[in-house]
Amino acid sequence: MTVSEKQIHKVVDACRTRLGDPAGWVSPDAYRRSLALCIIESVQAAGARFADAGSVVDRYLAYRRAHDPGPVTDGARTLLSTFEQVGSADQWAGKIGNYKRRYSESAAPLRAREIQRAAERLHALHIDSVADLVDATHDSHTASEVRTAWHESSGTHDNTTWLHLLLLAGAANADDTAAVEEFVREALTGSSEPSAASAPASEVLAAAAEELGVTPAALEYAVLRWRCTCDEHFLPVA
Repeated sequence: MTVSEKQIHKVVDACRTRLGDPAGWVSPDAYRRSLALCIIESVQAAGARFADAGSVVDRYLAYRRAHDPGPVTDGARTLLSTFEQVGSADQWAGKIGNYKRRYSESAAPLRAREIQRAAERLHALHIDSVADLVDATHDSHTASEVRTAWHESSGTHDNTTWLHLLLLAGAANADDTAAVEEFVREALTGSSEPSAASAPASEVLAAAAEELGVTPAALEYAVLRWRCTCDEHFLPVA
């Protein structure tokens, strides 16, 4: 089925409004090779806007690359070492979480203490890398133990940030095809074209991804990350 220009533009507008500039997206591979990034975003995302959670990851990346150029593959232990370098969670929030950022009273609060505690608990359970986390999910007893430690340390009482962590890590069954389909359907709400309701979501999203200059996989990943940060996941786009 052919996707119309009008459909593409509606979904592209929704992507730009909700997900921000694609140039600022962190790639799926960057998260899947760094448990530190997965921890930071999934803890920070609780109650935060998508852009706010992502910007803390961006500043951590900038700080780490300034000290150690090259790909960031930090695990839980390396993340903890950044807290040790600056002295405390509060100092981490100022020196790393707000790296090269001008102070603003309106800035979104950083959940540095929860980030530190989550890294400590995972490291104590011998979860230091993304591979360790994914392996832990393959055993129900171990997965339950890790999930409990995560809830106790991250300051959350439901599965929202836990599922966000698994999504970022690329754990099996963490993707939510229905969420992607709903994103596309809601973006197309109000279209007068008869084909709007029947066009496959994957086809519409692929066309939007091409217009945005990203791969369909990268766009799907961004949609799922955004959904994890929203209490009301599908707000109308002006």
